[in-house]
Amino acid sequence: MTTQSQDRLLGIAVASLIAAFGGDLLGMSPLVTVGVASFFLAVAALLALMTASLVVGLSQLSGPDMHAPVPAEKARFPTLDER
Repeated sequence: MTTQSQDRLLGIAVASLIAAFGGDLLGMSPLVTVGVASFFLAVAALLALMTASLVVGLSQLSGPDMHAPVPAEKARFPTLDER
């Protein structure tokens, strides 16, 4: 599951790559520089955001269920001794 911020950062990274390739094809070195720099910034921000969301998700996990499991056969079909 992705957040809206992750989707936006991924879109910025893709747009940056397209700008860098376009700048290279047009021979505009400042556009290539801006495209490459913004791509690496977007990827670094995306990595930081995904790491933070993973840490928050792991910290919200509950502990193990401490109740004793009930056997399914015993719960559905009581024996003659239990009636």
